[in-house]
Amino acid sequence: MNISPQGSKIRTLLVAAIATTLTASVVIGMSGTASAGETQIADNAPRFIVEQSGKRVVNNGVLAYNKGDFSKAAAYNRDALHQGLKKSHKTVVYSNQCATLASQGSYERALEACDEALELMPTNWQAFSNRAAVNWLTGDKVQAKLDIKSAEAIDGTAATVTYNINLFG
Repeated sequence: MNISPQGSKIRTLLVAAIATTLTASVVIGMSGTASAGETQIADNAPRFIVEQSGKRVVNNGVLAYNKGDFSKAAAYNRDALHQGLKKSHKTVVYSNQCATLASQGSYERALEACDEALELMPTNWQAFSNRAAVNWLTGDKVQAKLDIKSAEAIDGTAATVTYNINLFG
């Protein structure tokens, strides 16, 4: 079979996109309670969500997170917050930082980041979902259930919200 150079490039990009998507799904599913050197069973852990934006400075953190490089993702997010972003982008970064810090085990700082996101935009279901996951991991099951119900009220069709609702009971 003879593939043109353009066809070969498209095939390579498609394979890379599929691999990235699969990697992101695994990383997001495994984020949370595992510390360095531990393996986490994804079925027993809450899931976090990171959101892309129309801003490259925001998406750099998402790409690092999806690769499992949480320290780099946190650094990108901190940098993005100093870029003078408008409120909607800043909200995304704070919510993403919540997921990133929690994935590193920095739960108190993660909760602060989620709170910042929700202060800026009280209808951010991603921040509610991420905060629910952090609260679950810290043992605050009551607040976790309240937060995930808030996320569900805003977007009950989001896969991460549905997964966490089923996990939290």
